[in-house]
Parts: sequence; C-alpha cells; structure tokens
Amino acid sequence: MKALPLSVLAALCAALLSDAAAAQVSIQARLGRNVSARVSTGVVSARHDHDHGRGASTRHQSQRGRWETVCEQVLVPGYWKEEHVPARYGWIYSGCGHRHWGLIDRGGCRRVWVPERYETRHRRVWVRC
Repeated sequence: MKALPLSVLAALCAALLSDAAAAQVSIQARLGRNVSARVSTGVVSARHDHDHGRGASTRHQSQRGRWETVCEQVLVPGYWKEEHVPARYGWIYSGCGHRHWGLIDRGGCRRVWVPERYETRHRRVWVRC
C-alpha cells in the first residue's frame, strides 16, 4: 500500500467526521515504516514505535512502571586466543664468557588458553507497577 500524506489523511478524516458525527468511524493509515495514525470518532492518536537511538522504546512511556538494572553472573567458557609476542633482545654470554648484544627470543604468534570465568553482566529491564 502506498503511504498517504498527512494532509490528505486529515482532510479525509474531517470530511467523514462532519457528515457522520454520531456514526462509528474508523480510519487507519500507514505513514512510513514505523509510524501509523488511527482515527476513531474524532480522536487522532499516533503511535511511534522506534527509539531514534535513545535506547528506551517509547511504547513503555504510556504504561506505568520503571526501568531497573538487573545484574547476572554469567559463566564465560574458556577459549584459545592468539597473541603477538614481540622479539626480545638482550645481553648474551658466549661459551668463553664474552658478552654481546643479541636476540634472546624470536617472538611471533602464540596460542594462549584463557580459562573459563564468571562475569557480571548488567542489563536494563522494564518493570510494570
């Protein structure tokens, strides 16, 4: 269905309500992806479902309640991790006891096991009153 402009919707509602003020009138239109308008006997209400990046949905604002933060202990399983180890240089002693500067460890990539651990995770939930 093609979206109707808001002015066309308002004119259509005014015409229907003026002719049949006592009759039950119901008009629904889609005004984009997440906005819809509904007319019922002269009362226009708009519902806006997305949050514009604010994190809290506006659908909860019409309900009584509050946001609460819930903390949970979550078991994170162990895993292998590759990490880069840089080369190490330092003083090296030869078999004759002479000291010279040289490569001690080549470095490179090594696999390291990260053991399982418990982690506290926080999330916000809506609690109705």
